[in-house]
Amino acid sequence: MFGKIILVGIFCASMSGQASGQNETMTLYMENDGTFIKPLYHTDRHYTNGTKLAITDQPKDSNFLKEFSRWNGFGENDGEVRTAKGYFLGQNLYTPDFVDEPQKREKHDMKFAGWLYAGAFAQRAADNQMEHLELNLGVIGPVAEGSETQEFVHHFIHVGQPKGWQDQLGDEFHADLMWLRRERLPGLFKRTENFDMHIEYGGTAGTLQRNAEASIIFRYGINIPNDFGPGRLAAPASACIDKPANKQSFYLFTRAGGKLVQYNRFLSGLDAERVVGQWQIGGVYRYKDFEFIMSETFLTREYKEQESTDSYGAINLTWHF
Repeated sequence: MFGKIILVGIFCASMSGQASGQNETMTLYMENDGTFIKPLYHTDRHYTNGTKLAITDQPKDSNFLKEFSRWNGFGENDGEVRTAKGYFLGQNLYTPDFVDEPQKREKHDMKFAGWLYAGAFAQRAADNQMEHLELNLGVIGPVAEGSETQEFVHHFIHVGQPKGWQDQLGDEFHADLMWLRRERLPGLFKRTENFDMHIEYGGTAGTLQRNAEASIIFRYGINIPNDFGPGRLAAPASACIDKPANKQSFYLFTRAGGKLVQYNRFLSGLDAERVVGQWQIGGVYRYKDFEFIMSETFLTREYKEQESTDSYGAINLTWHF
């Protein structure tokens, strides 16, 4: 409980000056591998749930963002540079397979773990490029209250109670720094109202995870917004954009890529795969100030002892205010 109070305090303190900007947004990210948001296939294992609340705005009087916008010559030949900041609070859950039937589990499987975290990020964007810099502070172990969350949800939806949380990873504090860059492709793939294409690449360095990642994103639909693609829990959407016009937008998207993994605390005791592929498909509907995203992500095996691949569904709800 003490760790939760600290992280909520960090989030609230960060939010104390939030209303100083414009084009504010609030986004709820929900990811789960159950049938509620992943109708094609049900599991309850490994990365089994993630929830994050993120709030952003575009302040005009931030000296840090002004310096950040000019750092390293960003956007010198790509139009006006816009900036934004954001804060977030979230919790992820990780479990072995057969969460309520321990007798069926393999000897080598993921351990139970909860991750409770808070943090802040800064973004800068020009016409065809955007950068995201994020600091993440969190705790794992009993202090993250992962068992309480999963037991409550399982009781609410009337499924078997998880067994084994008493053997979860111990209490630890972790800090990670993430950098991500997105670029809109020109030429043949130049943006239109119906199609665009982006690449993204970056990495995370810290005590919880260390990796490098890259992917390519395709979008096709009606009135595609002039932004840098849909966000996801691990990489929030661009906040450096104008408030959307009062018209409807609908598009389908796919993201294909992978991670080069150097370290992942949640794979402790397992023979981790160094390269993990990812494929995401989904749809986005925007009406006036609201945006709804639904998607499904498929992963290759994350460790060599893994019996089969994993996937999870996601729902993002955004309000521009």
